[in-house]
Order: sequence, then C-alpha cells, then structure tokens
Amino acid sequence: MIKAVRVDHRLVHGQVAFTWTHYLAVSRIIVIDDKAANDEFQKMALNMSKPAGVKLNIFTVEKALSKMPKVEELKDTIFIIFGCTKDAARFIQQYPKIKEINYGGIAKKEGSKLYSDVVYLNDEEVEDSKKIMDCGTHIFMQQLPSTKREELKFEK
Repeated sequence: MIKAVRVDHRLVHGQVAFTWTHYLAVSRIIVIDDKAANDEFQKMALNMSKPAGVKLNIFTVEKALSKMPKVEELKDTIFIIFGCTKDAARFIQQYPKIKEINYGGIAKKEGSKLYSDVVYLNDEEVEDSKKIMDCGTHIFMQQLPSTKREELKFEK
C-alpha cells in the first residue's frame, strides 16, 4: 500500500529516513528519480542513509511505471519519493492513482519563488505542479509531521 508520496530534492535524508518513515510506519521506500537511478555512487549513498529494516528501491520514471502493477500487490507500507517536480509530473500523468503529494523540500534556485519554508518553485516547476493538479492530485507542503500543512495554491 502506498502510504505517502513526497517531492524532496534531498531524497532520503534525516527527515525522510527517520522522521517520516517512523511516523508513517513505512517498510519500503521507493525513490523515483531519473538522475539518482543512473548514478551508482548516489544509489550507494541512498542505500546507506535508509533506516535499518526498511527496503529501498531506486527507479527511473519509466522503470517505476513498469513496476507499478507489482508494487500495488506488495504487502509493504510504501513511501514514494521524487527528487524533482519534473519526474513527479511525468509519473503522475501516466499513473494518476496518486491522490496527494507532499512538497517537502525543493531547493532555491535562479528565478524561483518561495511558496513555503523550504519549497521554492521556478516557472518550470510551477508548470509541472499544474500538470500534477490537472491529474486530480492534491499538492500540499509540509516539512515534518509536526509542522503545519499548507496547501499549494497559484494566483489565477
């Protein structure tokens, strides 16, 4: 069962690996990130940063999409993490079963605007987010389970 879905440029780090994983009682983390899936060093680092006893898969968007029928049959409690809005939008447009996604950390960059404490979106990420919303997926921003949950809204 997919328990939660998050976009976080840091992928598996302290907040995800320990706070969210414990809070959600997760038994498997699935990272869906084209860049990380094609980088052996990053895959090794992600494996080292996951909590003991939690399984970790690292897939490209295409590989994850092909694996979803099997993922849906797993008995695990699953936490899906995307590294960027682009990969999240590509995935959700082809797998519209994701009903909500947490923007937990999106780095500040040239041309980006602050939407929440640690969520900065540039024009391309805003467009990705609108594509996600167009699929019927609700987007909220929340860094930790103990912090305020904020809705992502765009001015009309």
